[in-house]
Amino acid sequence: MHGPASDYMPLPRAASLAHERLFPGAVKEVKTLDVLALALSALVPLYQRDMETGELRPLSGEEVQAGRFTRGATRLEIPGREPLRFLVVPRGGVEGALEKLAGDALLAARVSLTLRHSPRSFT
Repeated sequence: MHGPASDYMPLPRAASLAHERLFPGAVKEVKTLDVLALALSALVPLYQRDMETGELRPLSGEEVQAGRFTRGATRLEIPGREPLRFLVVPRGGVEGALEKLAGDALLAARVSLTLRHSPRSFT
């Protein structure tokens, strides 16, 4: 059993907070949020909320590895399946994850480099 809904935040919000921490004042682009969601997924567990019941289902590592985050971290697309939406992370783990991301200069450089070399698209 997982805690109340208030104990979780939407993954796109967590990715947005990571962006603000790593790139203060920079324009948030969809692809940047997707990359940051991937980085966050290595640091905090991901869940999918059932919007009818409110129940949370933990995502497996295999699901995260098989998919890719899209549309500003709002979806995890896995080949051959419907995209996973309504992704959340434990609120209590986000601050520690943000500190790790901000303290990892190599990760920040990789994210920045990835974004400079990726084609601009609106998926």
